[in-house]
Amino acid sequence: MLEQKISRRTFIKGSLVAGAVAAFGGSLVPLKGAEAAEAPEASATKVVPTICEMCGVKCGVLAHVKDGRVWRLTGNPKDPQSGGRLCARGNAGTKTLYDPDRLKGPLKRVGDGKFEPISWEQAFKEIGEKLIELKGRYGPQTLVWLAHPELISPLEKHFMAAFGSPNYTGHGPTCYSSRNVAFEQMYGGVPGVDYRNVKYYIAFGRNLTGGIKNPDIQKIVAAKAEGAHLVAVDPRFNDFAYFADEWLPIRPGTDLAMILAMINVIIRENLYDASFVAERTVGFEELKAGVASYTPEWAAQITGIDAATIARIARELAAAKPAAAVDPGWHAVTGSQYYNSVQTARAVAALNALLGNLGAKGGLSFPPTIKFGDPGPLMGPKPPAAVAPRWDGAGGEKWPLNKAHGIIQIFPERVKEDKPYPVKAVVIQHLNPVRSSTNSAAFIEALKQLELVVAIDIQMNDTAYYAHYVLPEATYLERYDPLMTAGNKVILRQPAVQPLFDTKGAEEIIGGIAKAAGLGEYFNFTLEQYNDAMLAPLGLTQAELARTGVAEVAAQPPDYTKLKTPSGKIELACQAFVKAGSTLTPAWEPPLVEPKENEFRFIQGHVPMHTHTTTDNNAYLHALMPENELWINPARAAKLGIKTGDVVEVTSKVGSVKVKARVTECIHPEAVFLAHGFGCGVPLRKLAYNSGANGGALIPIITAPVSGAAAQCETLVTVRKAG
Repeated sequence: MLEQKISRRTFIKGSLVAGAVAAFGGSLVPLKGAEAAEAPEASATKVVPTICEMCGVKCGVLAHVKDGRVWRLTGNPKDPQSGGRLCARGNAGTKTLYDPDRLKGPLKRVGDGKFEPISWEQAFKEIGEKLIELKGRYGPQTLVWLAHPELISPLEKHFMAAFGSPNYTGHGPTCYSSRNVAFEQMYGGVPGVDYRNVKYYIAFGRNLTGGIKNPDIQKIVAAKAEGAHLVAVDPRFNDFAYFADEWLPIRPGTDLAMILAMINVIIRENLYDASFVAERTVGFEELKAGVASYTPEWAAQITGIDAATIARIARELAAAKPAAAVDPGWHAVTGSQYYNSVQTARAVAALNALLGNLGAKGGLSFPPTIKFGDPGPLMGPKPPAAVAPRWDGAGGEKWPLNKAHGIIQIFPERVKEDKPYPVKAVVIQHLNPVRSSTNSAAFIEALKQLELVVAIDIQMNDTAYYAHYVLPEATYLERYDPLMTAGNKVILRQPAVQPLFDTKGAEEIIGGIAKAAGLGEYFNFTLEQYNDAMLAPLGLTQAELARTGVAEVAAQPPDYTKLKTPSGKIELACQAFVKAGSTLTPAWEPPLVEPKENEFRFIQGHVPMHTHTTTDNNAYLHALMPENELWINPARAAKLGIKTGDVVEVTSKVGSVKVKARVTECIHPEAVFLAHGFGCGVPLRKLAYNSGANGGALIPIITAPVSGAAAQCETLVTVRKAG
């Protein structure tokens, strides 16, 4: 086994420095001591530009290779995302490549927790034959594909279209569905924040420096250095609250009330951008009437934030317009955590519109458009139209606005009920829904009922542990992928080294299954041909792009005067929501559940050292944070006789976990917090196994209206000191 010539202690010290530099805007310098002494000479090192996959941001990296081994990763200075800097996770990528517990070849399940190695030929043959059999018995819709959205997604969707199944579902319902549904209807798409130039910034539940997006952090740090005012609104004193100028410890699930009250203040006091609202929005009068009763005094009773503070924040935000922004968020408040998240996202969208910040420096913006070529002629005949509706109802009568994101959390219910038709097979790619979705026990039972479960991943995760076949994908440092764009740049992932084991790129795996399932005519192309077809109008080839990894190309700037909405403008009043069973303008809806005296609201979140459930077995990152702890307020903890370090039992209506307690003033008394991504149940992953607790085991399956998101924070728990 090849090992890094750097001690864990050295990495921890270096990553803390690198993480701080990435967060606070310094310059990276080579590590001193052991790493520098043992590093190969630069003249003997090959440097390969590629794309990181230690989180979903996909920063450009430079892999430093000697004797076929990646010994160091650095940021690619030509990359618009990393800008030459990596976070701790990016620096730790070599420990994922050289993880002794990673998958090394295809496996077939032969018993509970027991697998035997098989050849790729046998795996493809048996999977293909089973798919043909199930398709003949139940129709193509019996196959569901569950995936985290990665660069390979177009080929996954192509496979499903060729098979004839409409059932491709991402992880959006457990992350960003509500936000996307709201902004797609009101703005025609989901804009980002111009963090670099913002002057006043509010994050409702968005832990910008905890759920790290490297490029955003670098920009917001620079903005703060130039005087930007940052406000964190969160029941927990999270990483961003520590960095921000103000922290408002709001009652969990009530952000919507505060935002509606801010809209009320800005409209009532004529602080909005009147010309922008008149020219670029529709529905202002309806919005004005809709928020008339939502005063700061009303909101104070709900949120626990005093009326004067709410009014002050609204006025300060408006005074900084248009270089002012309320973050559209990700998953915490506006994405998928609460039953009222879609209303919260709508309110955030409306508040930003009043600031006139769309397309303005320091406001919200859409990315430019790059005109790629069409790889369609390479990809076989036009796939047949799916004859069945989606298995989860996404885009149907109940959730008409959720056309692209799916509703993954109801998978166990649909499998159990055989509704709307039998689902007998699933392919799960780069996703671990047993821990990342809701009600882990129910998901496991659903997997056990299926006739075919195929897991494609680089590691044996908790979901793959219940698969019939586990197909090992090469890591991001060993494979090519379809192209990526960032702004006006095209970026290529390419292998830094040959695969260490009997693994394949995802396109090879998908193509192998397709050919064995009788779909070979749809996959008679290589990934290089696919990328070359995309690049052709830009005058590039994959081979040319491989030299630098990044190429600047012509791009069409966004047209803010004609949005992709029915009116071509921002729709403050939106009939699409009325048709979906909601209100014309953003309106107050309370959280679905409220904790009783002996209960807590259970909330989750991310940490800067880990990504979902994918990095818990990485030796360097495990050393930085080996397990999670349950944050509990001192007043509540004292009544329960709980002290920091005590093992506590946390129980909901669907499950129970044991975890160490962390007694802290940094959490609202009504809530407890557990970092997501821990509690691995797979013995084969030695570092991660039984480290911390799996929050997914506590979360019931609750699907929010309109968006179809998983309302994960509508979970009530009790806490007691474990015996």
